[in-house]
Amino acid sequence: MIPGLTTASAGMDVNERLEQLLSNNLANQATPGFKESLGELIEEPVQDMERISYGSGASGTYIGQMGTGVDFQEGVPVFSEGAVQTTGRALDLAIIDSLPTGPMAYVQGPNGALPASGQVTVGANGRLSDNGQPLAVYDANAQLAAGLYAIRNPKYQGKELVGADGSPDYDANGNPSYVIANAQGQVVYTPGTLTTDPYSIRVGTTDNMGYHSFLPVNYTDANGTKGIAVTRDGALQLDANNNLVDAAGHTVMPLAANGQPIVGGRIEVNPAYTGTQLFGANGQALYDANGQPSYRVYGANNQIVQGGHLGLVNADVTQISPLGKGELMVGGSYTSASVLPLLQTGTGRLEAGALEQSNVDPTSTMTQMLTAVNAYQANQRVVQTMDSLLNTAVNDIGKVNGV
Repeated sequence: MIPGLTTASAGMDVNERLEQLLSNNLANQATPGFKESLGELIEEPVQDMERISYGSGASGTYIGQMGTGVDFQEGVPVFSEGAVQTTGRALDLAIIDSLPTGPMAYVQGPNGALPASGQVTVGANGRLSDNGQPLAVYDANAQLAAGLYAIRNPKYQGKELVGADGSPDYDANGNPSYVIANAQGQVVYTPGTLTTDPYSIRVGTTDNMGYHSFLPVNYTDANGTKGIAVTRDGALQLDANNNLVDAAGHTVMPLAANGQPIVGGRIEVNPAYTGTQLFGANGQALYDANGQPSYRVYGANNQIVQGGHLGLVNADVTQISPLGKGELMVGGSYTSASVLPLLQTGTGRLEAGALEQSNVDPTSTMTQMLTAVNAYQANQRVVQTMDSLLNTAVNDIGKVNGV
């Protein structure tokens, strides 16, 4: 393996995938409620380099290390809110979150991780804490690591406890601001000692953390498997049976009177309704002068559900990934049994006759695309140069004149 060639090839792959992600962002700049994604990269393992010596009893000489580049890990959605635009269309709904802007962290709660203010301090036993609760520690599979804590590193001489993305700060001597320890205070991992961190904490902002509000939908995959997805796209439509559906054609899932999603339920707009608006301030049905409701809610067995209504659910955006057509998967699954425990009562509000625009900045996205193209071309030139050098080494070096 030739490290320089490998690194350049990896760079081409990273920039190609980054270009695809940015192209998708740009293509959805006019999609209501669309959330742009940022490319997250991960460093490839560092390789030791050795000068080879020949002859009897000869041994190699260690000459240092060389990085092998980076790899594209995933696209991470950014949940900053887009501008709300009034449309006047009766089926349009804008979702407006109630989250305050600013820092956020995840702490250890009695039943799992909970979002907190993001004001990280040093608590009891040196544990990094927020509002008196120790920060939650996650393993490499993004699962809570029970019995582990992030504690302030006694060797650290800096001032900041954590970086903006939750990674440790480092002092002039390379000491990380925190280490991972067990309940007895014994250090089990020091950040920076491995290429890929086996443990992490989550510190960021409400743009990439916290419980945001969504419309739940009855999702059906290509194989006919049914489940639950969520969406921020409030440009709703009606199917042939007057049921509310999202951009993918899936029925919007109503909520029961207690705010819980009615799996398999549907919201049918009343054709006899003569009013101009369909939804109240909280998504509830409206009534015309003749007492006709704007819509009715039906359960999975087609029975009318009293108290059923259109409404929002909350989902932790750190557990969300795109499914396509404005729909999102919660917790890496769309099966009802897996998704329902991850949903909470919605805290956002609905604004009828309006739409939340995408949060894509086309100018910034185009600039990033040009940067990715330039980086791709630079790595391509490296590959071409290395190919030319290898061709010379194979075909010309050591050739006897006249042969």
